Amino acid sequence: MKFNLSLPGAIPVTFSMSLCASLVNGQSNCPISITVNGKSLVNSYSDHNANFHTASWTIAANLLSEGNNEIIVTLDNSATTQLFINSVAVDQAVLTTQSINLSVPNPSQSAQLSMPLYQGAGYRGDYKTWSLLVNNGFMRFQLDLSAAIDVKLSLDLAAALVSGVANAPSTVTVNGNEFWSLNPTSGNFSVVSNTIPAKMLKAGANTIQLTLAPQATGQLFINDITVSGG
Repeated sequence: MKFNLSLPGAIPVTFSMSLCASLVNGQSNCPISITVNGKSLVNSYSDHNANFHTASWTIAANLLSEGNNEIIVTLDNSATTQLFINSVAVDQAVLTTQSINLSVPNPSQSAQLSMPLYQGAGYRGDYKTWSLLVNNGFMRFQLDLSAAIDVKLSLDLAAALVSGVANAPSTVTVNGNEFWSLNPTSGNFSVVSNTIPAKMLKAGANTIQLTLAPQATGQLFINDITVSGG
């Protein structure tokens, strides 16, 4: 099924389908794949719910363009049962919950959150997490928004202990402006959260940067970053 989406400009979009999986002998096998302008959005999504329900995906702005955009939903060759679709909808996606798992060496970006740059930081295989390794080292994240809104920012952090003492102060900046000072005291991971006010953000690409302070004497570990509409 091929759909055309006409846009006045590239913005994140939520693509939703009301669908259900047909059953054969009580089982379904109807994986689908979705492409946007020839690029993969969904690869072999398997649905096993035989009642109509809504499934949604966020299409990142970098997959879309001003004017006509092509969205194709394809039943995979491996399917042995049908998938029924009774409606399709699109909406402007301001921000769904987005996370980047930093417990792996090659973290995947989400639809609206990515890590385009880091310096003085890297993956620690011995601890299975990313770390700010040197003073002034940073991890820079990009958050794509279609409109400026309050955004809840959550970080799963731990401080390296040197002789039993934590000293890993750090700063979060948003679009180059200081937003949040952090100074974890525990070597155990815990989630801290704060809300970025809309006035610090803008429509389009926003930069969120976590930087280890010059006076730090230990490393800062980060296991996850999550953003959601606040």
